[in-house]
Amino acid sequence: MIDQIKLRLSAQRALLGRVHLEIRLVKIKAVGKTIILSLPMDSEPSGRVRDDASSAAAEIISDFPEAANIQESFEVTADPIAPEDVFETGWVFRRAE
Repeated sequence: MIDQIKLRLSAQRALLGRVHLEIRLVKIKAVGKTIILSLPMDSEPSGRVRDDASSAAAEIISDFPEAANIQESFEVTADPIAPEDVFETGWVFRRAE
């Protein structure tokens, strides 16, 4: 089982210097042996944003040999960010809006 707190700390380290202006929120959670990295954005991600997210994802999964895979999810939305339980949903970063 993947420890959610260690997962968030790993994501914070891996994303250091890789959070671009268009990224509104970063969430990460483990569901079974799959890690899900969610990046709601205000515009389509550029190639650099995708590359940086993929590099971060590779660093994250390397910290968890028990994980089977990692999924990156980019969602373009202008909707307000829903109020959620930040601990339950795995927030790592939220842009001030």
